[in-house]
Amino acid sequence: MTKCAFLVPFFGPLPDYFHFWAASCLPNCEMFHWYVYNDHISEKTVVNDAVTLVPYTYDQMISDFEERLNIRIPGHYPRRVCDYRLLFYYLRVDREPLDQFDYIGFTDMDMIYGRLARFMPEDMDEYSMISADDDRPCGPFTLINIDCLGHIKAYEDIQAVMESKEHNSFNESKTLKEIVSVSMPAFCRADPLQPAMTKKINHRHTFATWKNGKVTVYDNFGHGKEGGFYHFSRFKNEDRFKISAKDAAQSSHWVVCKFGITRRDSVWSFFKPVISLFI
Repeated sequence: MTKCAFLVPFFGPLPDYFHFWAASCLPNCEMFHWYVYNDHISEKTVVNDAVTLVPYTYDQMISDFEERLNIRIPGHYPRRVCDYRLLFYYLRVDREPLDQFDYIGFTDMDMIYGRLARFMPEDMDEYSMISADDDRPCGPFTLINIDCLGHIKAYEDIQAVMESKEHNSFNESKTLKEIVSVSMPAFCRADPLQPAMTKKINHRHTFATWKNGKVTVYDNFGHGKEGGFYHFSRFKNEDRFKISAKDAAQSSHWVVCKFGITRRDSVWSFFKPVISLFI
């Protein structure tokens, strides 16, 4: 079986929705593992069979970039971490068992995962990159064949990219796709991994349910589509976005909408996400 690891640097307190995120990772543990690098924990922690928390500070990252890659990160620019993570394999390969994986990826935490293996392309080992956006890498979900990672490190402008103070989202650029896919084709498609971004769904008005590992996205036209994940980044910073009790993440059925994340176990929890589509 193809094995995939996501390297997830997250500096700052883990968000309230972390437990839901981690719970959605667990059904994928046979094929996927998530390493979360965080500066608010003191020791390595196995959250579940799919998620490992690793203590790591921003200053440690800066030091590792300079010592291991001769790249000088110019101070604390948290938004730039989305690009720094492209080279995290080289910072951590002798500290986590990363060489046992076939793909190394980057992803976000403001999302929930479905049954990911069902939405991988056939013969996935033939691809340099697998992403959940059309014709480009996807910040919330991109996997890079471990045999192609060296193309990023060898890219002639990689030092300039990493040392820049500007946030240019190199991790989502077509340039990155071209760099990685020199010797192998890339598979970059929103459908079926990211249903909220497909043509069949009105992505501005959606909610998602998670039920026993299955994610289904619904829109205000009554469409429903199962997929690999649901990205709720547009909702997370709003005051109305409330997180249910942490133990609700252990439930078999919950919902994510603009009003937050809650267990799907009452009449209100049934109507709440539907109402969210229209107000």
